[in-house]
Amino acid sequence: MDYSIFSEEHEIFRRQVANFVDREVRPHVETWEEEARIPRELWYRMGELGFLGLCYDPQYGGSGADHLFSVVLAQELTRSRSSGLSAAVTVHNDMSTTYIDLLGTHEQKKRFLTPCTTGEAICCIAITEPGAGSDVAGIRTTARRHGDTYVINGQKTFITNGYYADILVVAVKTDPEARPPHNGVSLLVVEKDAPGFTRGRKLRKMGTHASDTGELFFEDCRVPAENLLGEEGDGFRAIMMNFQKERLIAAVSAITSCEIMLEDTIRYCRERRAFGRPISSFQVNAHKLVDMATRIEMAKLFVLHCCKAFNEGKEIVKEISMAKYYTAELANRVAYHCVQLHGGYGYMQEYPICRAYTDVRMLSIAGGTTEIMKEIVAKLMGL
Repeated sequence: MDYSIFSEEHEIFRRQVANFVDREVRPHVETWEEEARIPRELWYRMGELGFLGLCYDPQYGGSGADHLFSVVLAQELTRSRSSGLSAAVTVHNDMSTTYIDLLGTHEQKKRFLTPCTTGEAICCIAITEPGAGSDVAGIRTTARRHGDTYVINGQKTFITNGYYADILVVAVKTDPEARPPHNGVSLLVVEKDAPGFTRGRKLRKMGTHASDTGELFFEDCRVPAENLLGEEGDGFRAIMMNFQKERLIAAVSAITSCEIMLEDTIRYCRERRAFGRPISSFQVNAHKLVDMATRIEMAKLFVLHCCKAFNEGKEIVKEISMAKYYTAELANRVAYHCVQLHGGYGYMQEYPICRAYTDVRMLSIAGGTTEIMKEIVAKLMGL
């Protein structure tokens, strides 16, 4: 169904991204999965095509586009069947460079944002630590001011783009004694060659293999004080604000993944025969497909409603939290049933549904777990 939230300009852009995916992504997905990396050349190409920094000011290399262009990009990159690429680009575009745009000065944006929009630099957001994930106020990495520098000590983990990032937006405690604790959270830009900064191993994951996920270590890491984004203590507020776009894009990717898995499974069920007829003709299978299609269609309508409201600047924290957890859980249920309908073939890695099954598992964890999303909704319902 066409829910008509996209203009003709959005659809022209969709065709441009789809053409890029067909020509320059799909032929290489298997290689990237095996090598667990996305070639640098592809980042330059995406920058050349204007896919990086869509919503940023043109003076910093952006397109000045609205948020629905980011939604279109997320949808079409998900359709590339490289969830690793989709994760890497959306983290770069919608979850990390966003802080530079939100809090950065003109000089900071020229220095840090511009190379991210051209593809010369890859960006990540480093919040999660071994002992703190969704509880942002609980981070323990510190940054103490010494003259014209900050000295950072701590560790980050599970950082998407962390292994290859050139520019890292790092959440730190500039005031570990602040009460309440979140008032002590700040954001600093750390460049890849900063003294005292090292990367650990590239983490091996269940899925999304093409995207890199890393460990980051800061041992008396010195960065210029001018790399502070906003003021000290601004970090938590900025993170909470940007979580809304991050979680909305995650919901867009999740519902698009559901559509792809269902399309593949319907095609398979029409072709696969048992007892002399297509397995889609068996009522138990047909009803299962109908149930999935219905849930996906209803969830998609809600997600697009959230996209439209967000693009209009409305406050929809509750709705986005609902959309994020529901679509993530739905993607996992759809993956389970689609693998089952594929039978033994669903367990074979050469079938797309097998990879999808492991790729979508992260959706209910990354960017705020299902449990945290429900806690947010419960509080907003006054429970």
